[in-house]
Amino acid sequence: MKFRKTAVAVALASMVAAPLAQADVTLSGYIGIILEGSDEDDIDVFDDDGAFVEELSPGDPEFTSDDSSLNIAASAPMFGGLTAYGNYRLDSGLTGSTPAGDNVWIGFRGGFGDVRIGEVPDATEYGQVANDALFDIGGEDAGISYTGVVGPVTFGANWSPQNNSDRTAVGVKFGAFGFGIGIGVADDDGDTLTSVGASFGIAGFSIAGAFKDFDNDFESVGIQIGYGIAGVSLNLTIEDGTGDANDDESIVRFDVGYGLGGGMNVSGRVDSIESAGVEDVVAYRVLLSKSF
Repeated sequence: MKFRKTAVAVALASMVAAPLAQADVTLSGYIGIILEGSDEDDIDVFDDDGAFVEELSPGDPEFTSDDSSLNIAASAPMFGGLTAYGNYRLDSGLTGSTPAGDNVWIGFRGGFGDVRIGEVPDATEYGQVANDALFDIGGEDAGISYTGVVGPVTFGANWSPQNNSDRTAVGVKFGAFGFGIGIGVADDDGDTLTSVGASFGIAGFSIAGAFKDFDNDFESVGIQIGYGIAGVSLNLTIEDGTGDANDDESIVRFDVGYGLGGGMNVSGRVDSIESAGVEDVVAYRVLLSKSF
């Protein structure tokens, strides 16, 4: 009986290993634990009769997770000298949370460029070079994309059907000698989205600026300044709403991080957030993460 169980185990292991032997499979992961809070005022809750029920403290510190994940990436040669690849990631919070699929795609690449289906690079973001601390103009979870590179120039295009996000986007970016320029344009369910940005980096120092137009009088201007040395990273991000519909929204963000070695990193963040009709808030977080 013992021999029979062993033989079955070896057979199963061989069946699993056979396809893996034909592909380059990489298993990686990330675990991030956050302690966060803010200076939001406490809120008194009353019932319909006006009697006090409880006091809520939304700004009090709490532990959360930074989308801890397990990632599987695979690639293998296919006909015509092309490379086929795929990726799947599971994200979850702290213990007891339900994992959710993310970064799911398949594709093939070669000298002509890269074609991907699933969650794809969104050319709308080519000009979003100064972070998306307040407004994110891109992100495509269900579409098809093409990316091509000619010297220092990268071209991108992506499309998603109407029953998904109904987005068609094109973009181009250039990078050489520390300079970078990018522009992305999209039709997003009838809205015209545009991002234009430029960046420069040298000897650990970087600076970037970007303009984003979301249509419907919704715009923003962002600036990001960064510096890194000996495992320490510092970043200052400012993003301000400049359209008629969002001119009362802005954020000033300061990030500092340090690599502890062994895939461990500790970082801190302070956000000063201004929103129309809402009290200004200063939020903070401390993040300890481990990559493997």
